[in-house]
Amino acid sequence: MTHQPTTLPLAPRLPGGLVTPVMLRHLADIAEKYTGAIKVAGNSIVILGLNPQDRTLALAELGLDSQSLPAKTVRSVVVCAGKPYCSRAMQDSTALGLALDNEFYGAELPGKLRIGVSGCPNACSEVFVKDIGLYGVSAGYTVVVGGNSSRQARAGRIIAEKIPPTEVLPLVTKIIAYYKSYGQPGERLGQTMSRRGFEDLAIAIGIS
Repeated sequence: MTHQPTTLPLAPRLPGGLVTPVMLRHLADIAEKYTGAIKVAGNSIVILGLNPQDRTLALAELGLDSQSLPAKTVRSVVVCAGKPYCSRAMQDSTALGLALDNEFYGAELPGKLRIGVSGCPNACSEVFVKDIGLYGVSAGYTVVVGGNSSRQARAGRIIAEKIPPTEVLPLVTKIIAYYKSYGQPGERLGQTMSRRGFEDLAIAIGIS
């Protein structure tokens, strides 16, 4: 018999992890009202310990979507602080991350796909363990593919460098299209690359 949890977490969808002070106070009020605990996790704020009925009510009161998605989709894009808040940022990672999130979030794929965007090579968004990672340099973005931080952890590989911001979305579109075409059910992008070869992906997306 499968054990059913008595409480459920609520992770409101906050694109780019951005939240206004008003929204933050509202989240705190909702957590307090339904006796939930608050945890900051990556680009998310999670309210823990809600019973199923209260979770439904809390989500309605917040007026936000939940991040609960089928396993085989594009997840929320993880974004670093970026410009104008970080003096190290070489590119506007926030604007790019939000554009990628708006374009791809929730898209169905052979397996889960995570994207991370950082404004500089410090890679605060852990881009080397994302399926698709990008970090800013003075000449544009470096693109990393095939990373994974799960039980079968692996570092991604650099597939392109000095990509202008305006060319990032078309390139990511090609990478995701490749994965959708050739990935096997339940397979992550890095596993598809291992099976078919890194060069196969590079040729398919026009990177030599």
